[in-house]
Amino acid sequence: MYRAFLATYASARYGCAVPYVLETLGGEWMFSLLGPLRVVDPAREIPVQAAKQRAILAMLLLRSNRVVTFDLLTSELWAAGPPATAKTSLQTYVYRLRRAIAPLAARGVELRTQGSGYLLAVPDGVVDLGIFEKLTTAGAEALNTGDPGLAAECLREALGMWRGPLLADVDVEVVRQERRRMEEIRLNAYEMRLDAELRLGLNIHLVPELEQFIAAQPFRETLWATLMRALNAGGRRMEALDAYRRLYRVLDQELGIQPNAEMQRLYQDILHGHPGSLILSGGRRQS
Repeated sequence: MYRAFLATYASARYGCAVPYVLETLGGEWMFSLLGPLRVVDPAREIPVQAAKQRAILAMLLLRSNRVVTFDLLTSELWAAGPPATAKTSLQTYVYRLRRAIAPLAARGVELRTQGSGYLLAVPDGVVDLGIFEKLTTAGAEALNTGDPGLAAECLREALGMWRGPLLADVDVEVVRQERRRMEEIRLNAYEMRLDAELRLGLNIHLVPELEQFIAAQPFRETLWATLMRALNAGGRRMEALDAYRRLYRVLDQELGIQPNAEMQRLYQDILHGHPGSLILSGGRRQS
């Protein structure tokens, strides 16, 4: 489904009948990182069961088409210090990994020894993380240029690709760092989607989902702000004000701080019926 949204986006953005952004996507992805690591070819799933092989593949995919050094791989695989057999063991893991992904060679996937490390050559559009990033960029651009409908479609599709934490079954520091970074990007994409849907007038329809997400992210003030705007736009002004008071209590009791200046202005604007803080990002007022 992501192709349809990217096609719509590219047609609107570039005005082309055969969008370039679609031409760069060679087909359905073969490497899925947005959850436990999965490798598939057109006919079947390719098992990569050994933990260290999965870790190597994960690091190569996060740096696809770039060299990942022997030293980095060794230090990540044996964090407590490499054994005397580390070099031989690494070569064996890579040899087995090459054999496992050999069926993908016909589609341009190749694991090479290059210089002081290994390089996993992959064509564009075969790693789900890359598709997620394209859809998120498309959604952000559509939102910034005043097309919340397209933004919402792109961002819904992007967020729907997640099956769990990034590379959930791989536990090395490089992956842990990227997992934290991508979680923030995922949350930003979620907030942009909410912004787009609020501009589309969904308002009250967003409230249950927002409440659920706030329960998991109680200190994220941008979510509270969206909840307040949604409630106020849906004619539930008193509940919007109460949401601010709930946030105030959470921050005061748990962190010993107060809501930021933007949240305080939003509260005052809703309290007094002023429109200032009710302007959505991108400059559009709530209807």
